[in-house]
Amino acid sequence: MDDLLIINDSGQLLYSWHQYEQDETSDDDLLSGFLTAMNTFASIERGEDIKSLKLKETNIIFEKFSEYFQQITFVATTRNDEMIELLHSVIHEIMDNFTDKYREILDREFTGEVSRFREFDENIKIIINSHGLDTFQDSVELIDKGGNFKSIVYLEPKAGHVFYIHAKQFVNKEKIGFLIPLIVNSSQFLYQNSLNEKLNWILLTTVRNENILVELRKKIIIVKQYQLPDNIENDFLTLDFFKSKDKYIKKPKKIVEKYEKIIWDKRIKQIFLVDLVGKIIYSKIFDEQYDCTDYIPETISVLTSAKKLSEETYNRVLFNISLGGEKLTTICMNFNNFGLTMIGKIEDLNTFQTIQDICYNIFLQVK
Repeated sequence: MDDLLIINDSGQLLYSWHQYEQDETSDDDLLSGFLTAMNTFASIERGEDIKSLKLKETNIIFEKFSEYFQQITFVATTRNDEMIELLHSVIHEIMDNFTDKYREILDREFTGEVSRFREFDENIKIIINSHGLDTFQDSVELIDKGGNFKSIVYLEPKAGHVFYIHAKQFVNKEKIGFLIPLIVNSSQFLYQNSLNEKLNWILLTTVRNENILVELRKKIIIVKQYQLPDNIENDFLTLDFFKSKDKYIKKPKKIVEKYEKIIWDKRIKQIFLVDLVGKIIYSKIFDEQYDCTDYIPETISVLTSAKKLSEETYNRVLFNISLGGEKLTTICMNFNNFGLTMIGKIEDLNTFQTIQDICYNIFLQVK
């Protein structure tokens, strides 16, 4: 969204917001009067309101609210044709917030005082953030530069409907739209019900270092895909763990012996080896404050969903998946018929590089 104008039925501009700083020649009051006159003309001559206008580069969207004494028109602009569907969702939330916040003022005759609406800036910030638009332009520019950042997808949280895609590589919309909400739902359930925490992000990495970062906003799921240069596929798949296809571990003691020798990163507070039916075959607690034993078996459902996402989206074996909450980070490494789950503080384990370094170090010690 580039611009927002909120105008009453007399053409008075109540509120305006702009993504970019306006030059001295910009006049929101003049523009609001022009748009009101044009909409009035359409209403009188055609008997209907204007819903949208397409200029050479700019799309203008109109939404009218007529339930109060003052009839209000919300006008938003964008230069990105593909953003229009998402923009409609943003405008409707702005309408709901604005009309609810200023109900008493709007339900009586306009007094001419507009300064009271300026505090709506804070609401706009929250709404922009809840739809993931605060980082949108920076993400698009980074993708266009042609580096590691390959694509960004905006999904409706419940049904997985794709609102928007910007990509420099193929994105399987059907797979992303179906599988991402599944893994989000299972991960959110895991954190909310087992840890009583809000889940903020999910990071999935394949053995070829294809990465999916899922950011959870209030109104949207943002899916970012990266391709990094390091590739451990050949070495990783030669591990003995990948020679067995059984769900059950036949020689757990032999596996445990290998993990008992590992030198663990000090940022890890607790570790568990869990088979595919949720049975803990080995655990070690380094800090009693972080005893999540009851929560661990449930991580297998998330690991299983992540393996499916990796295989169906990239045709690649999963390396690890991490979940970031308000206090805790959960890292699950895939070892075929069991998983290694590690728990740590979010402030220690909140960057991609940190998580990858820890997982790669463990891989080197068990191979």
